[in-house]
Amino acid sequence: MVRFPLLSGNSLLQILAWCLAASIAIYLLAVGIMVFRQRSLLYRPLPAPADPQSAGVTWMRRVERNGRLQGWFAPPPSPDAPILVFFHGNRGTLARVAAKTTPWRDAGVGVFAATYRGYEGNPGHPSEAGLYEDGRAALDWLSQAGFSAAQLILYGESLGTGIVTQLATERTCRGVILEAPFSSMTEIAAGRYPWLPCRWLLRDRFDNLSKIGDITVPLMILHGARDRTVPLVHARRLAAAAPEARLVVLEEADHLNLYESGGMAPLLSFIKDL
Repeated sequence: MVRFPLLSGNSLLQILAWCLAASIAIYLLAVGIMVFRQRSLLYRPLPAPADPQSAGVTWMRRVERNGRLQGWFAPPPSPDAPILVFFHGNRGTLARVAAKTTPWRDAGVGVFAATYRGYEGNPGHPSEAGLYEDGRAALDWLSQAGFSAAQLILYGESLGTGIVTQLATERTCRGVILEAPFSSMTEIAAGRYPWLPCRWLLRDRFDNLSKIGDITVPLMILHGARDRTVPLVHARRLAAAAPEARLVVLEEADHLNLYESGGMAPLLSFIKDL
C-alpha cells in the first residue's frame, strides 16, 4: 500500500493560500480582458468588399461622404416611396445586407445599407458614441440627397438595434423595426459572464430599454424564440416598455434565420400599414 505523507497545518494553509492567490489572479486577468479588450469582443468586423459591384450587387451603389464609405444604396422606385435604412449587427457586412434586400425591392421599398467606422475598410475604431455619429451621418446624407424623413424606416439588426433606438429618439422617421434586439448591452454581457462585474466595467452600454419608450412612431420588434445569442426575454422587456410596439415572435427562428423562418411576411405587413 502506498502511503502519502501527512500534511502539516502550515503546509495545508500554504496550499490553500496559493490556490486562493491563483484564483484571484485568474479573476483579475479576466477583469483586465473585459476592461481592455471589451470593444474587440463586441465589435467584430469581417473582411468584406467595400464596393457593391465587386460583391456582385448590381442594384446598389456605393455612397461616400467626406471620403468615407457611408453605405450602399438602392434608390426607391418612386421619389416618395419608403426607404429602409438598415443598420447591421456586429459581424454584419453590406454584402450580407444586400442579400436580404430582394423582398424589399420587390415591394417597392428603397434600401440604404449603412456601415460604420472600422467596418468595410473604413478608418477608425467602433464605439457606442462613434456608431451613433455614423448613424446620424447616414440620415444626413439621405436628407441632403433630397429624401424626406417621412420616407425613412429605421431598421436595426442585433447590434444595429442600439443605433436605431438612439436615432429614433432624436430624428423624425416613418417607422422603426428592431430585429433581434437586446434590452441593453450590459444585460447581454452580464448574462454571458455572470461572474464578472459587467455592469460596472462596460463602456458601450447601448441601453435600449431606457430609450424605447421615447419612440413615438410605429414600432415593430421581430425576434426568434430559439435565439440564444439574444434571448427572447430581451424583446419581451422592450415590448413591455413600449406598449404600442408590435411584437412578432417566430417560434422556429434563432438569431440569424428570421427571414427564412417566416419573418418577411409580418415585416412587409408592418410597412404597408405605415
